[in-house]
Amino acid sequence: MSFGNRGHLTSTGTDSPLVVRQMLWLPLWMSAGVVVAVLLSMLFVSWRNLHRLEPIEAHLDHIQHIEDVALSMEQTLLSDLRGQPIQPSQLLELRTEVATIARAEGALHPDTATRLAQIEAQLGTTAAHPEDVLFRTLAEMRQVLDGERERHNELLTRGQEDARTEITLTALLLLTVPLLLGASLLTVQRRARQPLRALEELLGRLGRKDYRPVPGTVIDEMDGLAQPAFHSYNALVSRLKELESEHRDREQTLEHEVRRATEALLAQSRELGRAERLAAVGAVSAGLAHELRNPLAGIQMACGKLHRALGHSEHAARIAAVIDELTRINHLLTSQVDAARHSPEPLEVVAVDRLVAELLTLLRYQVPDGVQIDARVPGELRCLLPVAGLRQTLLNLVLNAVQAMPATGRIEIAAERADTELSISVSDSGPGFPAELLRAGIRPFATGRQGGTGLGLAMVRRFVRDHDGDLQLANREPHGAVVTLRLPCASADASGALDHA
Repeated sequence: MSFGNRGHLTSTGTDSPLVVRQMLWLPLWMSAGVVVAVLLSMLFVSWRNLHRLEPIEAHLDHIQHIEDVALSMEQTLLSDLRGQPIQPSQLLELRTEVATIARAEGALHPDTATRLAQIEAQLGTTAAHPEDVLFRTLAEMRQVLDGERERHNELLTRGQEDARTEITLTALLLLTVPLLLGASLLTVQRRARQPLRALEELLGRLGRKDYRPVPGTVIDEMDGLAQPAFHSYNALVSRLKELESEHRDREQTLEHEVRRATEALLAQSRELGRAERLAAVGAVSAGLAHELRNPLAGIQMACGKLHRALGHSEHAARIAAVIDELTRINHLLTSQVDAARHSPEPLEVVAVDRLVAELLTLLRYQVPDGVQIDARVPGELRCLLPVAGLRQTLLNLVLNAVQAMPATGRIEIAAERADTELSISVSDSGPGFPAELLRAGIRPFATGRQGGTGLGLAMVRRFVRDHDGDLQLANREPHGAVVTLRLPCASADASGALDHA
């Protein structure tokens, strides 16, 4: 069997013959199977003979009971002949024994049950001459006994014939099975030699990564014993082709991943350079903040004097708002200087509801009339937090929301505490965050708003990270954006700490 250019097997003459040692196990297993089959057959024959002996033994007991009852009837008649009259209790006892035999199993003759029932009925009748009843029932008992013995002899005869047949079959099995086994081994060896040689060459092809399958027409011409092996070979070749394709795809994927990792590394390098530039900008802004605080202090003192001069008029309230804004700017400049010095803001016990309320008061003159700001903060919510940093963070988020919305809209500030974590969310009804911002994250100086600096969210993120918190950006349905801050909320003793707004 060979494949030429048409796909037939051809011998290369270079490969060594394939020695299939596994073929030696086949006759051994087949011989063992024959031995087991013979032993099981003999076991079945023994079990069947034993199964036949059980009804014979039961039938012998049944015949013995019938003979015992017949003997009791004869003894009762003999007693009557000797001058001892038959008593009704004796007939009743004989009737009970006959009924017991009728209900017992083991009868073989089909008329035995009917005859025993008739005998039982005759023994139950009251007659003037009980000896006549006994004579009739004894004769019928003899007929029952003869019928059972006849069937017993037939059962023994069939058992003997079956035993001879089984011995003959066992002998034939022991003689013919080895002959059949030898013939089957020769047939298997002859039918398997050529397919094994063909498989030898096909396996050599696999070693050379030649994954051509065996044509179906060639397999159909082979012996039926070898066809499953060649179908399995074709399935193996198909699977190897798939694995080879998956391997190439995996290599391409790895190359793509390496390329992406390289691009990410370059992006991180660019971000590192940007961070260095931001550090330089921070140092410059810290110096600028230090220089601005002196004139700012003078402006704040002048506004304070003006506030005291105006008394309790409406203009005094507006001047008070200006003073608060100047104070906030002063704190902001101070925080910029502290950030450059890497000195963190001290933590204080903050009543979150009061801080939000005062923040909304400051925003009253900076928010358009069409924008509504609502707060939903529990009154008993207090945490140990940096006051100025938290106020500045919320202010940045609210102002960003105001700038992102048109002239009308709604902003909501909500806060809640879960175990040791404070969650504050600022949501609006504007157009929402750009998809690029949600995908790439917050980047300094990256803004989609005309005139924006791109530092508001960056400062919020820095505040959150400096205090081991988490910042999440998301869009709402059908429109709007929501920013969620999660900060550690350490509790403090309210009696020993100062509540700060």
